[in-house]
Amino acid sequence: MTSARAHRASTSDRREATTTDAARLAGAGGVYVAAWVLGLFMAPTAPSSTASDAEIHSFFATHHSATLLQALFVHGIAGIALAAFVVSLTRVLAARTGPARMLVLGGGLAAALLSLVQFTMEIAPNRHVAGDGDADGTAALFHAVNVADTVKLVLLGVAIAAATRLAAHAGAWPRWLRSLGYALLPILVIGGLAFVIDSAALTAVLTVSLLSLLLWVATVSAVSVRDARGTQSRGAARRAPTAY
Repeated sequence: MTSARAHRASTSDRREATTTDAARLAGAGGVYVAAWVLGLFMAPTAPSSTASDAEIHSFFATHHSATLLQALFVHGIAGIALAAFVVSLTRVLAARTGPARMLVLGGGLAAALLSLVQFTMEIAPNRHVAGDGDADGTAALFHAVNVADTVKLVLLGVAIAAATRLAAHAGAWPRWLRSLGYALLPILVIGGLAFVIDSAALTAVLTVSLLSLLLWVATVSAVSVRDARGTQSRGAARRAPTAY
């Protein structure tokens, strides 16, 4: 009897933990999506990767406040939210130690860290311009941020594909969401090339990849909360006494 009660208590604790983790996941996912959506409207479109040093320098000289505020949202706030999202995701999926879990944590947390590094890198050209730095230095810092963006999207693609594999193994998420997760790996990798190669086609793929990424994060957040609440409700129903 005692063993059965202990088992039921342990199961109840796991359900509550999953619900808490799902709520944290949804909160982090919501902040990530909001930071990106708001950030995209805070500054004009940046120069292309083939723009001249003078053009790049002029852009930051004209929009230094707006670009810094944008960086705070899409790199700083989004980076912190991404780290919380990744950790919560592995807990919600109850991922045990293994290659897929390591790829989710490793790729996701590396992308989050790189995002925070990008924020500090974005501060550099603003301070460089404010200090009357030369165009060569501004352009070099700008290109470094673009390369970091490419690497970050590759890391995100790997983490998302690994998370999708964990979800498929657990029987979680709708089939279309799992398909989107697998598709995001090549889409993010190809789209990320737009930061270092000036191509209309790659820019179009980048736009699709970013919108798909935000859709994936928002949907995973919503589905995780729904599933956790459903599991908790079913557990409560089983524990309720039956009336005769």
